[in-house]
Formats: sequence, C-alpha cells, structure tokens
Amino acid sequence: MQNLNGKIVAFLGPDGAGKSTMIELVQVRLAEKGIDFSYHYFAPGFLKRYRPKGDGAITTKPHEGRQYGAVLILAKILLMLFEFRMGVARLRRQPRLALFDRYVLDILIDPKRYRMGHVRWWMRVLLRLAPPPDLLVIVSAPADLIQSRKQEVPAEETVRQVIAYEELADIAPRGLIVHNTTTPDAAVSAVLAKLEALS
Repeated sequence: MQNLNGKIVAFLGPDGAGKSTMIELVQVRLAEKGIDFSYHYFAPGFLKRYRPKGDGAITTKPHEGRQYGAVLILAKILLMLFEFRMGVARLRRQPRLALFDRYVLDILIDPKRYRMGHVRWWMRVLLRLAPPPDLLVIVSAPADLIQSRKQEVPAEETVRQVIAYEELADIAPRGLIVHNTTTPDAAVSAVLAKLEALS
C-alpha cells in the first residue's frame, strides 16, 4: 500500500453513522503502516475561506438557518467548483494520500446542510464537473441506530439520507459502503483493502 501518493478518498454518511470515528481509525492504521496522509474537512483548502478556522466549532443542528436563493446557490457552487478543481489538482501533486471528511458530493444528498434547500436539476449538472474522489466511502448504519446516537435531524430525514448515501455509492466509479453496526474494526479493514487495490 505504498503507492497512494496523490489519491483522494472521501468519507460521506449521515451524522451518527460513525464517520468521524472511522476516519480516525483509518488514520491510525495508515500511520502504523507508514503511509503519509493529509486530512481535509469538506474542501481541499485552496482558497482561504475553505481552510480550517481552528475554532473547534461543532455543528449540532445542521438544518437550522436561512436557506439561500437560487442566485446565491449558483454563486456558491461555482466557487466550490473552483476550489475543488484547483485544490484537488494540487493535492494530486503531493506525495501523500488525502482523506476527506465530507466532500462536495455531499451537497447532492444533504443540500440543507449547505443552505441550498433542495437539489435542482442544474445543481446536479454543475456538481458533475467536480473532480471525483479515487474512492468514495459511505459510512452507513440502520436509521434507528443512528437516531439512538444522534438526533440532529428528524428520524424520517435520517431514513432518507441512509438510502440516498447508499445509492450514491452504487453509482460512484469507486464506491464502498461500510456498515458501522458493531465494532468498526471490520469496516476499517474493508476500507484498507480498497486502498490496497488503489495502490
């Protein structure tokens, strides 16, 4: 698993599925194997506005707040496309693996989190222009288990997201669904096996 330089791996999934824990464990296993990697939340950080602020803020009510209108959504998506196309190109030139906790594709599943209301047809068209990750990992779990961990969105929204995220993995060129229902060791091993296939 030594030839992962410039590869992009994105982790998506509903809040409460165990995505953050999964990423932390993957990082531990990669470090044990001597694999160099970088961590990114949502965006590569090419533009200053998309770099970590270091304030430790945690979103507990992702769907609260004013939703944007179509003009502002268009502007934001175009800015995100610039950020991802420039930022991912730069990451691909670096001698390390890049791990993403969320990715621009997340907008397709949970547009309210990004103040975009619902996915319009032209948003789908534009988001196809974003560079795809080399591996898309969907961290999933039964909706009732997720709700027992976190109730940041209503139960019916959790059910919808579980289905939508897993459908996204099915259509991705390199998609992997990991069900985080017990200890995450098996799921982490499945991710590492996929990474082995990338190298």
